[in-house]
Amino acid sequence: MKENQKRRTQVNLSKKVIQQIDGIVGPRKRSEFLEEAAVASLRRQTLKKWVELGEEFKGLTLEDIYYPSREELETRSD
Repeated sequence: MKENQKRRTQVNLSKKVIQQIDGIVGPRKRSEFLEEAAVASLRRQTLKKWVELGEEFKGLTLEDIYYPSREELETRSD
C-alpha cells in the first residue's frame, strides 16, 4: 500500500466534539482535521519519548563506556 493512500476507519466521538470540529472546519473537512490532529499528537509523543531517552543518557561520555583496545581484542582471539 502506498504511504499516502487513505484507508477508511471508524472513530466514536461525542456529539459535543463533533459540533466543535464542524464549527471550526465544517462537516466536509472532519477527516482532514482529525488526521492533522493525529499527526500532531504522534509527533508530540515521539518527541516526548526522545526527550525521555535523552535523559537516560544525559552526561554519558565515551569515557564512561569501556572499549577494548585493538591489542586486547587480538589477545582474546588467540
